[in-house]
Amino acid sequence: MEESNIEKRIDLLNGNIAKALFWLSLPIMGTQFIEMAYNLFDTLWVGRMGNQAVTAVGAAGIFMWIGSGIAMIPQIGGQVMTGQSIGEGDMDKARRYARESIQLMFFIMLIYGAMCIIFRHPFISFYRLHNADTAVASASYLAIISAADIVMGLNLVMTGLLTAAGDSKTPFKYNASGAVLNILLDPLLIFGIGPFPEMGVNGAAVATVFSECVVAFMFARFIHKDDYLFEGFDLFGGFKSKEIVRIIKLGAPPAVFNIGYAFISMVISRIIVTFGDAAIAVQRVGAQIESVSWMTADGFAYSMTAFTSQNYGAENHERVRKGFRTGTAMITAYGVAVTALLVLCAAPIFSIFIREPDIIAGGADYLRIVGLSQLFMCYELSTTGAFNGIGQTKMPAAIGLALTVARIPACYLLMPYFGINGVWWAISISSILKGSILNILFIRKLKKL
Repeated sequence: MEESNIEKRIDLLNGNIAKALFWLSLPIMGTQFIEMAYNLFDTLWVGRMGNQAVTAVGAAGIFMWIGSGIAMIPQIGGQVMTGQSIGEGDMDKARRYARESIQLMFFIMLIYGAMCIIFRHPFISFYRLHNADTAVASASYLAIISAADIVMGLNLVMTGLLTAAGDSKTPFKYNASGAVLNILLDPLLIFGIGPFPEMGVNGAAVATVFSECVVAFMFARFIHKDDYLFEGFDLFGGFKSKEIVRIIKLGAPPAVFNIGYAFISMVISRIIVTFGDAAIAVQRVGAQIESVSWMTADGFAYSMTAFTSQNYGAENHERVRKGFRTGTAMITAYGVAVTALLVLCAAPIFSIFIREPDIIAGGADYLRIVGLSQLFMCYELSTTGAFNGIGQTKMPAAIGLALTVARIPACYLLMPYFGINGVWWAISISSILKGSILNILFIRKLKKL
């Protein structure tokens, strides 16, 4: 039997908890670091074309965010139910959930991708961008990137399913390969180096689409060869409506939160744009830099979901409790380190990615203010992963969405006193509240298990 079917799967039901969480989460966080590196390099290359190019990509990027939110329905629902089924020892049921989550992903992502291509201009017009050329470039970028929504969805769902089975090495290998390929292609296609044509922001989109297709091909090849979770896999096989409904019920709340988060970010972007396109560039670049902690904590949340779901399915509640305490200690150390980095080195970090002095000054303020909330943002994501693992996806989604919506009135309350920094304070304060509340609620939940 291949190494991918034996050695790459970590036993989450037995043995040392810290070791299991560490080795499961390490490849996921490694993937996220490489993805973060891609995002930063992408921002770096696009930033070399000027502020308008950054704004064009940033505006279209929100709709990619919505797409990833929609993909969370089969991603989270499939991961949780597959993990719990493995914990129960019912591999037939685990295989059905894995297959049906992929089938559901194909259906919903096909619809969303088509909508983004057909309605790209009305979607981008929501921002009311001041420069017409920027709006046209953003719509073109959105059309290209949306052509790959199905393969992006497959990569997300497969990452969740394999992690639920204790295999985070395979998604790391495939996703990291795609991210490195994307990093290499970006400057070639954006600036037309060597035999490649100069495509500007469209080059960045084409590089992403090609890289995602390569990753999807590797996952498809894995499905064909795997004899554990995908044994006898048939994409067009029948499905059980009760299991599809269960996937949707578990995946819909985090998907609604993520989509709602994207729409709220769009509203906040419209607030920010009143300060000028430069303010949007600050948000775009600052958010990419901040992703050093967000993407890593999100990766750790994957491992918390996998660990918790398997042990909850096995009714090993004491191990669930110990796993949460261990995971919280691990993410605390990381969150403190990132907070210190963003707060103490804000201006030097921001100046790496963009050259305009006024944007650097505004970006430094962004990093210092939002940096204060990084530890709590880590708590929010890791605790949400634990909630998802026990099948309680509604509570973290509802609390997260409510406090994210609260950012909008908070912006209007704080802007008269702090200007654009009032927006950053609204974001930071809401993150602190979300992380604190969810952590307390899950501790109370553990006492009832």
